[in-house]
Amino acid sequence: MKMVDNSNHGFYVNDEFRTNQLSLRPGGSAVKVNYADGLFKIYDKIKYPRAYVSKITESDTSIVSIYVDDKLFWKK
Repeated sequence: MKMVDNSNHGFYVNDEFRTNQLSLRPGGSAVKVNYADGLFKIYDKIKYPRAYVSKITESDTSIVSIYVDDKLFWKK
């Protein structure tokens, strides 16, 4: 997976913390969520990135940008 950051400001979210069963199956997109405090989280195996982004941005106002497969998808 290309989205790797060597800083200490973020991480990949492990499968054990995933709530959608589809995110446990291979395939899909990598979604990098950047927060206002400089932290980022990367979720892989996202099957419906548009729906995922819509859901998380309506509930978390600290998100500043989101990349899907290394392309800017959403920005505050």
